Amino acid sequence: MEPHPYIRLSALNDMIHDTISARFAGQRFWVLADITNHSYKADKKIHYFELVEKAQNGNAITAKMMGKSWGGGAVRIEEFEKNTGQTFTNNLHVLVQVSVDYHPLYGLSVSVLDIDSNFMLGILEQQRNATLERLVKENDYIQKVGDGYSTFNSRLKLPAVIQRVALISSSSSAGNEDFRHTMQHNDFGYVFQIDDYYTVVQGDNNAKLFLNKLIEIYNTRIPYDAVVINRGGGSQSDFLIFDNYNIGRAVAKFPIPVITGIGHQKNISITDLMAHTHTKTPTKAAEFIIAHNRSFELNILSLQQNILIKSQQLFHVHYKELNQLKNAISHNARELLQIHREELAKTNQRIISSSRSVLYGHQKQLILTAHQVVQSPKMLLQQKKNALVHIKSAIKSSANDYLRREKITLEHHMKSIQMMSPQNILRKGYAIVKINEKIISSAENIQAGQEIEVILKDAKLKSTVKEKIQYDGRETDL
Repeated sequence: MEPHPYIRLSALNDMIHDTISARFAGQRFWVLADITNHSYKADKKIHYFELVEKAQNGNAITAKMMGKSWGGGAVRIEEFEKNTGQTFTNNLHVLVQVSVDYHPLYGLSVSVLDIDSNFMLGILEQQRNATLERLVKENDYIQKVGDGYSTFNSRLKLPAVIQRVALISSSSSAGNEDFRHTMQHNDFGYVFQIDDYYTVVQGDNNAKLFLNKLIEIYNTRIPYDAVVINRGGGSQSDFLIFDNYNIGRAVAKFPIPVITGIGHQKNISITDLMAHTHTKTPTKAAEFIIAHNRSFELNILSLQQNILIKSQQLFHVHYKELNQLKNAISHNARELLQIHREELAKTNQRIISSSRSVLYGHQKQLILTAHQVVQSPKMLLQQKKNALVHIKSAIKSSANDYLRREKITLEHHMKSIQMMSPQNILRKGYAIVKINEKIISSAENIQAGQEIEVILKDAKLKSTVKEKIQYDGRETDL
């Protein structure tokens, strides 16, 4: 049997090479495909990978082609990574410009000459928007408000002072150290308790681990003032975990205010939008908490100053009123004494005048009686003498009674004046109560534990209120 005609394999490869080169020489094609089996030779700056196309209704591969990129193509890939924040790696759906190559040893392949950054950004944005729409549609505690979102978590009220914080971050994160350093070395001497909940904070495939940390914080039942989610910088793909649907939903309904300090500068993640407060970096998150506490302290200092000013004003007003009352009492007492002194002088004059009149009348009667005595028997003289003695006694008794009554009246008026003086009121068992040097007449502003000053007739007592019992003034045990 005669041998079959043949050619060498290299000759066949040369024929294929010539045919392909002739067909595709100088042509460029924009191809839509997924990246698999990627590797990168950093010393040569060459990317090796496969371009694959998958069926629309599943993951079955319908087409595959070996690919590589070097030189200008590698530069374009580097620009793509900078523009998108996305590392050129496996499982990326990309739009690339390629040329067709055939090598006798390595077979058919394509060389990536360019890659469309906008296409990748569009895909990421579409995925993000779809997740946001799903969150709003499936969860009634999430509503879109203008360009932002209102969630159960964002509607929570931050405590007046944030002191105890649950921190979710990576144990090796530089952002974690920045957060702690800023919190612990604040300019105001605030002290914080920070409990660490370490987990992986990158890669969408680690979302379950991250979600478990939120559940762990909830299950501790520790009354944290806030939960802080921290992460340092990284590529766009590193932050995909924060666009995860389940994490966004968990943050949106978490019962403790969530503050994010995710170190990406370009975009706001879904977790940021669902949280109570989002900041750009871990340091900014710490600064926000410190500023929140400082605002509370400034408000307290302002209230303290206002209370001091108001107290001084009230003390000045009541001090003036007390002086006016004291002056009025002294003035009224002097006037009352003057009135009674004048009345006493008038009464004395009336007594003198009445006595003279009475004496003059009796003197006339005595003279008449004397004439009658001279002319009457001794019995009549004795009778008249007895009558005269009786009249004299009556006059003396009447004058003494009158003077005694007037003296009693005068003493009564003087006692009334003395009873009106503050010193006499204190001697009766009453007391004056002062707070901050201000006399008070009502317990409305007195609280348990407050210091008061009680003024008695012979001492001033510094006391602390142990208990405050309401009294309506109707009890009779005073």
